[in-house]
Amino acid sequence: MKIGKWLISIVLLVALALPAHLAAQGAAQDVSKSVMAGSKKVSTSAGSRTVQFVTINLNDPRLEVRPVLARDELGRTESLAGMAKRTGALAAINGTFFMAYNKGDYKPPWGLIVIDYEKKHDGVSGSSIGFNGNALPVIDRSSRFDANSFQHVTSAGPTLVKDGKIVVNPVAEGMNDPKLTKASGQRSFIGYTANNQLVMGTVPNVTLAQLAGICQAMGLVAAMNLDGGASSGLYAHGKLLTAPGRELSNALVVVPRKVAPIQVMRQSEKISFLTPPVLIRGSIYVPTMEAFEKLGAAVHIDQQDGALVAAIEGTVIRITKQGKVFRDGKALPLSADKRTIAGTEMVPLRLVAELLDGKIEWDQQKRTATIQLKASAPERWYDKPASHGKQGG
Repeated sequence: MKIGKWLISIVLLVALALPAHLAAQGAAQDVSKSVMAGSKKVSTSAGSRTVQFVTINLNDPRLEVRPVLARDELGRTESLAGMAKRTGALAAINGTFFMAYNKGDYKPPWGLIVIDYEKKHDGVSGSSIGFNGNALPVIDRSSRFDANSFQHVTSAGPTLVKDGKIVVNPVAEGMNDPKLTKASGQRSFIGYTANNQLVMGTVPNVTLAQLAGICQAMGLVAAMNLDGGASSGLYAHGKLLTAPGRELSNALVVVPRKVAPIQVMRQSEKISFLTPPVLIRGSIYVPTMEAFEKLGAAVHIDQQDGALVAAIEGTVIRITKQGKVFRDGKALPLSADKRTIAGTEMVPLRLVAELLDGKIEWDQQKRTATIQLKASAPERWYDKPASHGKQGG
């Protein structure tokens, strides 16, 4: 009798647990549909080549494309499959060039790498690709790339396609290696279509000019070359489509987004922004003009000096192009700490709220910042030392 009750209990527990397990499995399978692997033959001036490629639907907000360092350390190496599995990637491709032939274990990357707005490695040669959430990525020459404008950046180069046209010119991008300027070889590329589909792939035995033609033929409006040769590798859905001939120092991975978007509330009302808020080193950044306007201020740009002017209930706030802040004509001892993200000027939310005599409450678990305006005796961040950069501000 006791055994029978025990069996019934086990059956009930399994029955209760199974739907949740299946729901989680279903959700994982669902997001994986936005990452599709394939191959196709494409004609080149040297004959047909088979392209192994992965298409990622960047319109799916559950996905994120980000660089990863081997073993999460600069200068280490790791297999592409190892980096992919360690990060739970649905797809991965090798990233920027690195010092593969350095003696010893330290083999640092060559180009610019930014992860979560933090510059991990600098570089000005070649080209870079920058990601901001699910916005259309940007590919441009590294020499004119604003690293502070993107959440994630990786570099290599040269640029292959821009605005749908072939623009290969490695020498103009500071790249003189004959392996790039003249030779054929194994290549990796990344690019995107006009409707926000990211494509990353590998092609054997092609020149950069031929690779650019392939990218154009695949409908990419922008594309760039990644590290190649023995570094060239592509991974999707648990297996290597192209196996690299060596361990790598870095890669680009496509992973399910692990954190919920940041929400901003004014009392109990949700505030939406055209450029979503981002958390950078403990500060929530929001679009400058939108934030002041949605908190009730009248905003305009001074045509003489380009300063942002926000007025509310007799108070006039002025933020200059250089980041200096004035309240009713009095200079405040702080910088606006402005950043341009996805083409939009952004400042810390705490600055905006407290300049309007408000305060912020940050719920880390819900990732929600709630603004209380006209709080009694607000403790403003420009009236006290070392408060800039406070968590959630």
